[in-house]
Parts: sequence; structure tokens; C-alpha cells
Amino acid sequence: MNKNYLRRNGLVGLLSLSAAALLLAGCGDNAEVQPQLLPDYYPLSVGSVRIYDVADTTWRDNVPTASRFQFREQVLAAPEPDAAGKLVYQVVRSRRATAAGAWQADSVLTVTVAPLNLTEQINNRRTVALVLPAVEGKSWNYNAFNSLDTVVAVTRFYQQVGQPFSVSRNGKTYEYTNTVTTVNDLVNSINAVESTIQRTTFALGVGPVNRVSRRYKNDCSGAQGCRFPFVRQLGQSRNEVLIESSN
Repeated sequence: MNKNYLRRNGLVGLLSLSAAALLLAGCGDNAEVQPQLLPDYYPLSVGSVRIYDVADTTWRDNVPTASRFQFREQVLAAPEPDAAGKLVYQVVRSRRATAAGAWQADSVLTVTVAPLNLTEQINNRRTVALVLPAVEGKSWNYNAFNSLDTVVAVTRFYQQVGQPFSVSRNGKTYEYTNTVTTVNDLVNSINAVESTIQRTTFALGVGPVNRVSRRYKNDCSGAQGCRFPFVRQLGQSRNEVLIESSN
């Protein structure tokens, strides 16, 4: 995507910051803004399509149940400005069981592009997917616009900014030369009782290319306590790999 995307759409300029936006901009170090702007890592335009192959596993009483399916994300209409003038995209999500199956309506993902952050909203929960500047180690509040965390929480971090990334699925390897990865606070999210891992990698000019989500609750109720290897009482693991896209 052209680096002047935000300027062409009138979104670069002074921003009247809310308390949440101030926190988002202030977390992390004071490194300079990278040349790439947020939409370069999450390009959206009318007619754009992304198809993800999804490997999903649920756990109950240490018994896994695996499934495979595909998600399609489409932008079918031009974005509309919200009350603050930020562009809001409606990303229509569909699902099918196999590559040969028919697409069925699933949900709508709302993506809002602002000068200092890019947010996603699904199931009435708005989260902060990306912030400026995109620099290694920068942190922010992923749940700044919902009630899951306190307003001062720091729950998301940049890793491997500007680095190459590759991922394999169904015998094919997908490679990208310039990516950024966001990850949750692993130090406070992983322990013997339960663990949560949320990681998304965005490729320059492509968008989200790999989404990983793992949530486990281990059975520590016996006399031995938490055993290793862990006995997963409940849990879910999902890995989405982008296999086809057009912007």
C-alpha cells in the first residue's frame, strides 16, 4: 500500500487524544516513528479478500478434538467515518469446512484506522491491534477500549519489527520479507495452572498473515498438584494461516 495512504485520506494531523489514546501513545520507549504507517501492515480496500486455513483444537479432560476449516475476510463496501472522523471498515467473515465447500456467513469484523492506532471489533469487543510507532519492544493496552483490563494495563508488545517471517501449511511455505508481530504479556499469562498465548504477525502490504491463540486450564486438583506434562482440563488452540489474498 502507498505510504501516503493516511495523508490522502486526511488522517494525518493533530489528534485530540482521549485518556486511552494518551496511554497507547505513551507506552514503551521514545523511538522514532518507523517509515511504514499502520495501514501498510493492515491494508484494506473495497474488494480486498483474505482466506485463512484454520487448525483448531479444543481440550476437555485432557482429550483433544481437532478440526480444520477456512475463514474468508472481505471488504465489500467503502469505509465510513465515525463521529471522530476515523475511517471504519466492515470486514465480512465467512466460513467453510473444506476448500471445496460453500461459504457460509460467520461474523463481521470492524476495523477502525486512526492516526496513532488501528483497532478491531468483533462480538462488541474492541481491541487495539496496532499502534504507532511500530518499534521493537513497544508496549500498549490491548484492551484500552473495553473493560477487560484497567486503563493503565500494559498487555501487548511488538516483536521482530521489520523482520522476515515464514509459515508452512498443507505442505506449502509462505514467506514475507517485512513483518511485525504482536504478542500478549507472556510473563504474566503463563503459569502451571493456566496459560494464554495470543500472537499475530502482520506483513507489509499484505495484512495479518498468521494468528495464533492458545488458552489452557490445567488440572491441578490432585494430590500431586500441577503435573508435567500438563493435564489440560479445558483449553483451545487455534492457528490461522493466510493462504490467499488480494488487496
